Amino acid sequence: DCPDGGQSTPRRRESTTPIQALNLLNSRFVVQRAEEFAQRVRSAAGDDVERQIKLAYQIALNREVTDEEVRDAEAVTSEYGLPALCRALFNCNEFLFVP
Repeated sequence: DCPDGGQSTPRRRESTTPIQALNLLNSRFVVQRAEEFAQRVRSAAGDDVERQIKLAYQIALNREVTDEEVRDAEAVTSEYGLPALCRALFNCNEFLFVP
């Protein structure tokens, strides 16, 4: 999916499809990158889950995490692990789109 180089248009049509979103969420590539990112975060933050969450948000989204996000992220990491949180961060609009 790419624009026609023979036409000049100031803005491209939106072409996001459900398949693209599912691929970004479930592809082997993204899962592996999330696992690598989780390992990087664990190595830097140690075993403290809250420190891991704060560091993951800082690196991925370049901002501080809110208290509500910490609570939600703690629930995710306790049930599914840090790689699942990292994959969720990779799939949030804040990570995908530059304002």
